[in-house]
Formats: sequence, C-alpha cells, structure tokens
Amino acid sequence: MILQSRLATPSVRAVAPFLSARPARQLAPPACLLASRNFSLSSSTPPPVESAPSPSTPDLSSPAKPVLSDLFAPDSLPDPTFFEPLSDALLSIPSSLSLSYLAFIPIATILYRAALTLPFNVWQRRRIARFANDVLPLVKKEQARIALETRSDCRRAGKSYEEYLKEFQKRAKKEAYAIARRHNCSPRLTVLVPPLVHMPILITATLVLRDACDRAQSLLAVTPASLPSLLDLAPGSTLTTTALSNLHDLASTSFLWVPSLVLPDVTMYLPLGVGLLMLLNIEVSSQIRRQTQEAREAIENPLDAMVAQAGKPVSAAERRRMVARGARDGKPMVVRGMATVPSRPAPPPPPPPPQAVERKKPDTNKIISNALRLASLAFITIAGMAPAAVCIYWMTSNAFTLVQNAVFRWIDRDEEKKRRMKRIMSG
Repeated sequence: MILQSRLATPSVRAVAPFLSARPARQLAPPACLLASRNFSLSSSTPPPVESAPSPSTPDLSSPAKPVLSDLFAPDSLPDPTFFEPLSDALLSIPSSLSLSYLAFIPIATILYRAALTLPFNVWQRRRIARFANDVLPLVKKEQARIALETRSDCRRAGKSYEEYLKEFQKRAKKEAYAIARRHNCSPRLTVLVPPLVHMPILITATLVLRDACDRAQSLLAVTPASLPSLLDLAPGSTLTTTALSNLHDLASTSFLWVPSLVLPDVTMYLPLGVGLLMLLNIEVSSQIRRQTQEAREAIENPLDAMVAQAGKPVSAAERRRMVARGARDGKPMVVRGMATVPSRPAPPPPPPPPQAVERKKPDTNKIISNALRLASLAFITIAGMAPAAVCIYWMTSNAFTLVQNAVFRWIDRDEEKKRRMKRIMSG
C-alpha cells in the first residue's frame, strides 16, 4: 500500500511515460558464442562451439625447450682481457689433476708460497740473526772508538760541537756499512728483498684470479649443453671449448654458503676472516720489524742508537752475567743501580748533547704497526667486493704467513734460551 501510494505521486507519474518507452537491455551472448566466427544475431540456431586444441604428444626427436636459465643466457662470449692467457692456463690445471677449484686454490697457494716466498723469509731471518749476534757488537765497539777519534780530530781542527756530530755520524755510518758488507748482512737488502719478491706475486695472482672470475661470471646462466652454441656465435674468438668449459666449471663451483666462487660473499664472513688473519699477522710479525728497525737505526743513526743503548736498563740476571764474565776475564765489574760499569773504565765517548737526549723520535715500529692495522680494517671492505675465490686465496696466503711467523718466533725464542744458557754456563 505504501508503494502504491508513492507511485501515485505527481512526480512519479510524470516520469513513468519515459520509463515505459525505454527499450529493454539485452544480455551479452555467452563467451562460447563470442568465440565463434560464424555467429549471427539473426540466426536462431546455436553456434558451433570451438573446442580447445588437444595437447600433442612431445616429439622426442626434437630438441628440448629452453629452461629458465637459458632465457637469461648471454648471446656472446666474454670479451678478451690482458690476463686471459694466464687465467686460461691457471684454470686448465685443476682439470688435468682431477681437482675441484675449491681444493685447487688453497693447495696452489701453499705450494707457491713454500717454493717462492718461504726461502726468502728464511734468508731474511738468518741475516737478521747474524747482524744481531755478529755485526751489532762490532758496530757498537767501533762507534765508541770513532767517537773518541772524531773528538780529537775536531778539537785540533777547532770545529764546533755541531760539526763534530755531523762528522761522527758520517764516519760511524760508513764504518757500520763496511762491517755489514763484510758479514754479508746489509740491513737495506735484508728489509727490501722479501717484500719485493712477495708483493708482485701476490698482486699478479690476485689479478689473474679476479680476471678468471669476472669472465666466468657471464656464464652463470649458461648450461653445459649450450656452450658450443656460444662458440658458433663468435667464430673469431680466442676462447676454445676447453677454456669455456673451465670457466663454466669455475662459475658452477660453490663454497659452503656462497653459491658460486665467482660471486662476492654477501654475508661478509670471508672478508672478515681475511681482515682477522691480517691483524694476527701484524701482531706476530712485530718482533721481526723491531729487529730490522734496530739494525737499520744502528747504521743509519749511530748517535741515536748510542743514546738508546746508554739509557737501556739492564736486568738483574744480565748484571750477574756481566759481573761473572768480568771476573773471569780479570776485569771486575761494579754494579751501580741499574747500570754496570767496569771498575777501571776506559775513557768514555763524549756524552751526547742534552737536545739529543731530550728529543724523542717517533717510534717507527709503532707507526708502521698502526698503519698496517688500519690497512687491514680497510681491506675488509675491499675483500667484501671481491669474488669468493679471491677471498679464499687471500685467507690461505695470510694463514700461511701466520703459521710461518709463529714458527719463526718459536725458533727464535728457543735459540735465545740456548744462548743465555751457554753464557751462564761459560760465565
């Protein structure tokens, strides 16, 4: 009743003629009718429904369809590089030895370090020991003699104290180099030869391995079956089938959590391991750097070496050994505090000026150690951008250096104990 009363209102009655004259909406034909090409709205017969094509059985004689990895495969070979011959030769070794690249990189690193760098490190260690045991005592004795002779000559010539210091430095340095050459242990050659041998090998091996990883990275999405097709696309390429297969094997080799050796370690575990091993090497090798610094200072700056030696404290055991040695040689020693002097000493060399005693030169060994520590921390960032194969090479090389320095340090301590026991027994 309410609806009829509303329809009877004047506004609804005015709109009703227009509503009745509007044509009825026609429904769209079904999808099957639209899919037919011969469908006609005037036809009363239902259109034929086109059936979907039945799946055909695959032809085993035809090649397989490409997988997802093939869709992203490159359509060209890696560009030739400067280190391509060396990297191809390096990658051909594991296949001939039936080794994986994961095992080949550490083994090759240990072998070349043992064959090329270890002999020079042993040579350096022997020269340092010979300088400390044979050359340095002679240098100190000659410096005392040269100081007296230079003082007498400068007094007769009427020279000033500054001129005397310059003359003493010149004569003492010349005599120290002569003694070192006679014993075949020049400090400069001892310090420079091992780094000059190791650094070029390290840099070259890193660049060659990095070049191999960069070229193999373009083959990550390539299947072994599609490698010959890449060679057909570039008939003038210098790459052979064997070299291309070796690059693909390197790209398909994984290491624990790293999916491929040619990719960086996104977890940063390998770069952190490289930096930690570098820090350990710096701390262990600090003794070798200190010994080489003392040898270099004894020759390059004889006056500073004399000042440092004069202010160096003497332990109680060393004082007892010196007293016993002096009594055996017929030269009794008198111990005064921390210093030990003969009862009838020879005329001492002229004392250094107060400026030389008060002036403290920066510790070169400490500066070098701090610089190397900062470099090792910065090297973590560089290792984070390097492929995993390069990080494994760096870790193996640093581990070899760490073991080598630890063994050398243990041998040095053992030899020092033997020398002290020999002095005690002889004294």
